[in-house]
Amino acid sequence: MIKLKNLLKEWGYVDPGPKRWFKPYGDKYTAYEKATNKSLKEFRPPGKISGEPADVEGLTPEQIEADMKSITGYNNSASKRGNLGEWRVKFYAKRELPMGEWKKAIKHITDVYGAYIDEDWTRNDYEANYEPEEPPEWVPSIYFEEA
Repeated sequence: MIKLKNLLKEWGYVDPGPKRWFKPYGDKYTAYEKATNKSLKEFRPPGKISGEPADVEGLTPEQIEADMKSITGYNNSASKRGNLGEWRVKFYAKRELPMGEWKKAIKHITDVYGAYIDEDWTRNDYEANYEPEEPPEWVPSIYFEEA
């Protein structure tokens, strides 16, 4: 006969699984699913073949900085964020980059590096700080992730 304490042990712990992040109205996937499942068709850049590996093994911050400087003409800083292949390029401009140069930089990152652009964090905005002696709040930045 099944005892109550054995039944409670068996049913006492249920793995809740991954936490469900906020899902905007009309969105097909939660933010958790978007962040963890990189094979979602909706979030791949157009023209990117799903099985094609990106050749970004030898990618260095100096190489990215030189490429972006030659494309846009603005000084920039490239840095690897964490150990998951996430990168950030910050442009040192006191205004937004011209749209033509911005699109060339994005196209270079997606086509040559084969990387995915993080649409949530990538912005071509400049926001000055309230206090002039402090650094700006935001500069034009591109966040991307190795495929």
